Amino acid sequence: MSFDPPPTHVAVTKTVRRFRAANGDGLGFFPFGLLPVIGLALLLLVGWTALAPSSIERTALQTAQRVVDDAGATWARVEASGQWITVTGNPPTPEAGQRLTKAIRQAKAPTWLGSARPVTQVTARFGPETPGAGSLAAGAPQSGSAPEYLYRLSGSTLTLDGRMPDIATRDAVIDAANDNRPTHIEEVISNLEPLGTATPSGFPETAIRGVEALKLCNAGTASFTGMTFGLRCEVSESETEAVRRLASAPLAYGSVGEIDILATEIADSCQEELSRLLEAANIEFETGSDRIASSKAALLDLTARAATDCPGRLRIEGHTDDTGSAAINDALSQRRAEAVRAALIQRGVAPSRLNAVGLGATRPIGDNNTEEGRALNRRIEILIERPGE
Repeated sequence: MSFDPPPTHVAVTKTVRRFRAANGDGLGFFPFGLLPVIGLALLLLVGWTALAPSSIERTALQTAQRVVDDAGATWARVEASGQWITVTGNPPTPEAGQRLTKAIRQAKAPTWLGSARPVTQVTARFGPETPGAGSLAAGAPQSGSAPEYLYRLSGSTLTLDGRMPDIATRDAVIDAANDNRPTHIEEVISNLEPLGTATPSGFPETAIRGVEALKLCNAGTASFTGMTFGLRCEVSESETEAVRRLASAPLAYGSVGEIDILATEIADSCQEELSRLLEAANIEFETGSDRIASSKAALLDLTARAATDCPGRLRIEGHTDDTGSAAINDALSQRRAEAVRAALIQRGVAPSRLNAVGLGATRPIGDNNTEEGRALNRRIEILIERPGE
């Protein structure tokens, strides 16, 4: 008897996959969750393009005006176009104009990222004052054709720059520079340009006045611009009156402006006193800050008295060690120099006599690899600005 196995049923499941070809109708995928982010970005872009330029321009103008006010440059007017500043007016000397434009270019203002320079370009348009709409001061030559000069004595070289009305006047000035030349002047360099115009009556005497006065100096500048003669001169104390008499005498052409004479012996003595004060007790700041330590109030009092007694202009230099980036050190040293300047002004030193400069870690006097050396490098120096610098 045999048994047949029961029949086996196998179920076969057939999977059918259906695909539909897209015909391009309807919307594709879009990350709608990014819409708020895109909207915020557009809002920031509109705010930046609409508001930032005017804010930057306002900061640049305010910074430039602050420099003008601190320098006491009542002759200067400033205008802003973005981060570009235009300075107009009639400076007492070309050097005064150069100092002002340089100070505006280097001035810093606080930002949310720290201290920064808001001014990127300074254009100087100096000339005589304009009493009426477009009219020049009476008797003043047209700008661009007016004779003017800047003579500079630095080291052993006397350099003559400027515009002379004609070749004869130019040659007379060069001859005056070389005739009876003192021994400390070894070289005369002339960059004088003849304009080919009529020589104003009295101008040759004015042009030679600058040479003769500067030959008496050890260093300095003589200038004639905007119908005004000016002199900055460093000379031995025994010669100061002779230089002053010559420089201050009435002119046949133009008028006498700023006459700044620095006696070498007095300047050296004052510089020694200032250096001794700051070497004995350095002006200290809170760590990473431009806030002067309160314990240094007495030192600031002594420094202000010494600065008041010193002649001429003073340069306050801020220095740091090399810890941190150069940009941070430059900004910190500038803020600290400005803090000392403000402290001296509060104690009676004239703002126009003080110039603050931040030099960062560029001029070390100690070894930055040691704590003692770094402490030496974190310092404030106050220097008398010499006319030949």
